[in-house]
Amino acid sequence: MNLKNSLVSAIRALKKNKMRTALTSVGVIIGVSSVIAMIGIGNSASTTVKDLVHTFGTNAISVFSFQKRFSMREIDQIKQSLPQVKYITPIISHDASFIKYRGKSRMTRCFGVNDDYFKILQWSLGEGSFFQDSDYVAMEKVVIIGSTIKKEFFPYEDPLGKVLLINLVPFRIIGVMEEMGFALSGRDTDNPVFVPYTTAEVKIVGKKDSHMINMAVESELDLESTEKNLRKYMKKAFNLEESPTFRIVTSKKQLETFTKISTTLSYLLAGIASISLFVGGVGIMNIMLVSVSERTREIGIRMAIGAKGRDILMQFLVESVMLSSLGGVTGIMFGLFIYFTITIAADWPYILSASSVILSFLFAAAVGIIFGFYPAKKASELNPIDALRHE
Repeated sequence: MNLKNSLVSAIRALKKNKMRTALTSVGVIIGVSSVIAMIGIGNSASTTVKDLVHTFGTNAISVFSFQKRFSMREIDQIKQSLPQVKYITPIISHDASFIKYRGKSRMTRCFGVNDDYFKILQWSLGEGSFFQDSDYVAMEKVVIIGSTIKKEFFPYEDPLGKVLLINLVPFRIIGVMEEMGFALSGRDTDNPVFVPYTTAEVKIVGKKDSHMINMAVESELDLESTEKNLRKYMKKAFNLEESPTFRIVTSKKQLETFTKISTTLSYLLAGIASISLFVGGVGIMNIMLVSVSERTREIGIRMAIGAKGRDILMQFLVESVMLSSLGGVTGIMFGLFIYFTITIAADWPYILSASSVILSFLFAAAVGIIFGFYPAKKASELNPIDALRHE
């Protein structure tokens, strides 16, 4: 019996028991669709993580000091000592600032920064203008708001020029940032308000200088060397030791950490989903053993008219592979649909991985071969006379 005849025989056998074929394929369908969906979700999550790292800044370095406060003069010295640094800003943060406009009020975060802060984040202005040099010198009471504040406080009017109270101090709105989205921590980056760092020192926090510095280097290739030189500079200029007194975080480190986590979770989820394929394979083996038992007399007749053991083996093995492949194709379509639905609901990018589709199909076919071989071999080893006597 050649391969063509084996395929025809397998198709006839599967058509003869359509309900059994469908039910047997369910395990493979669930397994393949789970693997496709989990791999897709993992790819989308990784891409989303990379995009979210940009809310920290591209080629960015942050210094968190637990003891020392840095003056603007010292921050300028850091930039002069590290030629790779392109942008640098102090960050004076007030996490519980009360803002009010007419009858609306809420608590939010207020940051005292300079214009380099927005350049580090590659964050564009939606409308209005950034701070001017004179705003820092005169400690002007001007504010740039995030898109969340605009939507909540100014849904039907232009916020530019309006007076927003921050801790009961009036600030004139000069700009609105474009929508950025959520940070890796889940924090809404469009929620804060931004004022000149000199104004924040006097009007918001009441303390001069900053515990935190953000900077960005020219290229990602400069990150590692700049981080190393910055650590040396902090020790030499300020007698600070890392860990107990300050901490340095880079965008590259954050990306590596979260990518490693998302990749590990993807493999874990795909591994768990693969268990369904194993269960589906056991189902195929069970049904094929039942099929061999039911068709023992047919096998005996085929052998009696000249079919060899390898022909019987091929017939049942092809039938098993077709059964698992049918489940594989259906599972791929179902898995892609599930993945698409999840990305729409979560607002993630839809990344179709051709390799995952091909591997899932090949894996499904392999399940048919592995779990169908034993029943096929058992059928091929039947004694023709005993098979013909079987009722």
